[in-house]
Amino acid sequence: MIAGYHLAELHAAGPHPGLGSGLSLFGQFIGSWDLRVRFFNEEGDVSFDEPGTWSFGWILDGRAVQDLLTYPNAGSARPGERGIGTSIRLYDAATGTWSVYWLGATSNTRITLTAKATDDGIRLDGPDVDGSPLRWTFTDITPGSFQWQGRIQDADGSWRLEQDMLAHRRKDRG
Repeated sequence: MIAGYHLAELHAAGPHPGLGSGLSLFGQFIGSWDLRVRFFNEEGDVSFDEPGTWSFGWILDGRAVQDLLTYPNAGSARPGERGIGTSIRLYDAATGTWSVYWLGATSNTRITLTAKATDDGIRLDGPDVDGSPLRWTFTDITPGSFQWQGRIQDADGSWRLEQDMLAHRRKDRG
């Protein structure tokens, strides 16, 4: 217990039954995933290529999904040297969209996006910390894998790939 609160109450056993199938958009990712994390510089060259992990779980009585993203793997990095952050994804049944709040602990970034289903996956749009448009996508989604990509819009209007993650579900599904 911390300051009178039970953090275990944040966790939920599953999706809220009153919110319907819209929760499945991000609910399909519940569990743990092994990643190949790559970052790209402005010239398009790979500047970082390491393994990582991404875990998703239900929170807030099953009304939201929270994730934890780390790279390199927490067991291989010295404390304070890993990339780590979390997103809270809150579903709005009235609009069929999700509000997504990314908190980058290592980078000290806070980003707010809106997410919705597309024909080929999930698209998240919002401003980067400097106001430049961001577009994050989940594509090639299967029960055991997906691809996530982060793009930023340059001043000329073109979209540049900044990050790519290939995910494979852990066998233990935990």
